[in-house]
Order: sequence, then C-alpha cells, then structure tokens
Amino acid sequence: MEVNAQLIKEHRTSRAYTQQHLADACSVSLRTIQRVERYGVASPETLMSLSAVFSVESSQLLSIKPKAVAESSEEETLKKQINISIVFIATTIGAVLGSVITYAVTL
Repeated sequence: MEVNAQLIKEHRTSRAYTQQHLADACSVSLRTIQRVERYGVASPETLMSLSAVFSVESSQLLSIKPKAVAESSEEETLKKQINISIVFIATTIGAVLGSVITYAVTL
C-alpha cells in the first residue's frame, strides 16, 4: 500500500523514536521501517501496526493522490512525450536539409 512516508517520519521524530525503536514497537524489522520511510510502501499489517503505535487511523497514513493531480501528471507526461517527438522531428529535418544543401553546393 502507498503510505505518506514523510508523515510517518514526522510522527516518528515528533515522538523522538529512532527507526529501530519504531520497528520494535511495530514488531517489524528495521529494514521495513527504512523502506516505508524511503519508498512510502507498506503492507497492510505494517500499516495497522504503525497506526496503532502512533494512535491514528490507518487511513490518515495513506498517500492518496487526488484525481486532478493524477490526471495533470498524466497530461504533463504526454506533453513531455510530444515535445520530445517534436525535437526529434525537427532535428531529423535539419539534418536532411543540411545534407541536401551540402550536396547541392558541391555540384
């Protein structure tokens, strides 16, 4: 599950817990806590343990992208792909024209 890694780290540091202390409190490995804080991915069981230790609802720890944000990032990706295609086409046309001009001049 995608969790808000920054929020989890904030909960941990506000309580002055080390990652090892949090791992022990959640009955998970240190590596699991490191992975959660770095990549924002946790199993449902880890999420339940974290919410119990922090005394918050598990839904508060989830990383939920609003639909508008998800759509806008898809649009941005599409725009980038189009821009790359335009640059490629322009570069190809420039190379072809350069070759034609060079050939015409050498005749």
